[in-house]
Amino acid sequence: MEAKNTVKSLDDQIVDLLIKFSIPLYVDYEDVPTQIGTGFIVHSEHGFFLVSAAHVLDDALTHGMYFYCSPSLKRHLSGKLVRSKVTPDRTQDAIDVGVLRLLDGPFPPYQEVDKFAMDISYLKPRYVPREGSQYLMIGYPSTKSKVSRTAPFVSVAPYALTTDSAEPEEYRKHALPEETHILLKLDVKNAFDTQSGRHMHFPKPQGMSGAPVIVSYDDNEESRVFPVVGVAIEHRATARIIVATDVRFVLEAIDVATAGEE
Repeated sequence: MEAKNTVKSLDDQIVDLLIKFSIPLYVDYEDVPTQIGTGFIVHSEHGFFLVSAAHVLDDALTHGMYFYCSPSLKRHLSGKLVRSKVTPDRTQDAIDVGVLRLLDGPFPPYQEVDKFAMDISYLKPRYVPREGSQYLMIGYPSTKSKVSRTAPFVSVAPYALTTDSAEPEEYRKHALPEETHILLKLDVKNAFDTQSGRHMHFPKPQGMSGAPVIVSYDDNEESRVFPVVGVAIEHRATARIIVATDVRFVLEAIDVATAGEE
């Protein structure tokens, strides 16, 4: 896997950090790597857990999902999968979050591709109110993933979105409470291409489901901390929002995956 991650503007600290955590996820269709989502790995005293949207991790069971842990080495996914619902129809699952406990190595860090696990302490559930905070999400749009036909790698392009929460009436309109979801305004002019270091129009967000959502600025925050507060799960194009689920459900899924352990 080849990634060009040169970032010289925006908020360098948080963008650089998120790039190291965000991982593009693939399945092979007709022997061609196809990027279908984004994920991130959380580490706790109980091990390593891949986090993504449940509808992305469904393919971990049906199509043999993987990510690259070195430029040419596929890390196929197996382990204990916990999803918000086990259903063939994700439209009936408003939470749409999944956690795969990685039981076999290699485990992060993956130095050759500059990918790391985030400590579970980064996850901050129920980070409300949503208004008054600026959010940052980095994921991998599948339209920007290129497969080399002559060399054993794919080229990926992470994109950053800086945005605000939708207004409270928008939460009511979509019947998604602030306690369980974050509705991110999708201003297509407020995206950031991490390859060129330039602001640009945001690409179609297919492939960004499962990306971590971080609070990069908070009016009430005295110290510069960057809590991970959500997982992107859905793009609602008509409303121009990205729906993210609160990380509370990630923590609950990790508890289920480790139930009965000391």
